[in-house]
Amino acid sequence: MRDADRTRTKAEGEPAGTGRRTDVVVVGAGISGLTAAFRLQRRGWDVTVLEAADHVGGKMASRVRDGYVLNRGATMIPQAFTVLTQLAADAGLADSFKLAPLSFGIPREGRVLPLGGDGIGAAVRGVRTDLLSWRSKLLLRRLLTDLLRWRRRLGHDDFEAAGRLDTESVASYAERRLNQEIYEYVIDPLLRGIYLSEPSTMSVVDFFLTVGKFAEGGPMEYPNGIDFLARRLASLVHVRTDATVSSISHIGSGVRTVWQDAAGEHVIESRGCVIAVDGPTVLRIYPELTDRQRELIESIPYGSVLKGIFGLRRDPVHVPTMVAVPSGAGLGLGITNVDSRAMPQSVPKGKAVVSGHWVDDYAKKALGRPDGDLLPEMIREMETIIPGLSEDLEFAEIERWETATNARHVGFYRTVAELRSSADPDDVIRLAGDYLGISGTNSSAEAGERAAAALARRLESLYGSLRGGV
Repeated sequence: MRDADRTRTKAEGEPAGTGRRTDVVVVGAGISGLTAAFRLQRRGWDVTVLEAADHVGGKMASRVRDGYVLNRGATMIPQAFTVLTQLAADAGLADSFKLAPLSFGIPREGRVLPLGGDGIGAAVRGVRTDLLSWRSKLLLRRLLTDLLRWRRRLGHDDFEAAGRLDTESVASYAERRLNQEIYEYVIDPLLRGIYLSEPSTMSVVDFFLTVGKFAEGGPMEYPNGIDFLARRLASLVHVRTDATVSSISHIGSGVRTVWQDAAGEHVIESRGCVIAVDGPTVLRIYPELTDRQRELIESIPYGSVLKGIFGLRRDPVHVPTMVAVPSGAGLGLGITNVDSRAMPQSVPKGKAVVSGHWVDDYAKKALGRPDGDLLPEMIREMETIIPGLSEDLEFAEIERWETATNARHVGFYRTVAELRSSADPDDVIRLAGDYLGISGTNSSAEAGERAAAALARRLESLYGSLRGGV
């Protein structure tokens, strides 16, 4: 916006309770919204972020207890998460990451069996593991061949290509190309652990995209608390927490956003808006979605996640950093992670933070149960993976996420491809919700990047470039 335009906008009459004027409103201070806000501000636009919670980061949030840093949601940043790493570099955190050794295991018949090598990509190499029979290990060559073929056909973030290939369940693929043992002890635990929902109904695209990304490299160490990037981005833009948005609508050539806080209701009129919230929330606050957009978003169900966080007196050194639990184990627990190994300075010396994530079916049933009722049950399940956990336990906490991940099914990628293509290129309201990609921190940041780029192009066509498209 030119200086004259800024002056004229601020001089115009404002509705009572409007408060701060801004070029762009971003709804949501998770990593998607903060990414969009940061990118738009770098292009010269004045941005205000409205966040309903009392903190930033969304599922990338952390907090501190008794000298332990606790990740409330996400725990891992693999090498393949290049959008996040580039974003960190652009925000002045270029030296935040370094490679971290990863040990990965899967339980079978009462033992946690490690897979060969570092990184989850070992799940398709596993030549040295006792997890699989030699017959299954030989069949893994087919999986490697198919992985290479799929990686050529699936471009980066190309949901149109993914949609064309989204015609078969992963269970059907395993039966056709591999065998039941590989499905039960490689494919099932990997997808169940990553997405925390039932693997058998997932698309084969889920499997190849997931394995392809993690085969590019294992996890990285990062600064204390996975919220380090969200906190940095929030320090560079204007964020209002405890600000709940109730409606977003077009008004003239701009946008009207209504929101509430402890002081009452407020209105902001802006030139553009990015809506970076989950599907159920966007359906509620943005009534101007087309009927087809609403139908598509409603067709993407969300899974719930129950997370247990355990502060331990010592690191369970004989337990792999990550253990993905197969459906056949009969547990609600989907994956365990020694979080502190990715952020070594996050705990008192010699101690550890371990987390467990429970799958959707278990989590939905547990959402209304009190912590005191749930914790003994969760600790028993954790001890099947980490023997002696209760003896070393200093504290335990529960995090509940009712709408945590978009639940996957055959046809999901076709749905997302259509939803993305439905966006009006001239619209000054852009969507950046997690229903526009694969659930995860990198994909969420990518959604913020796309929304910011599209909105910046439109605003610059209307008002001129502010900084030459930095």
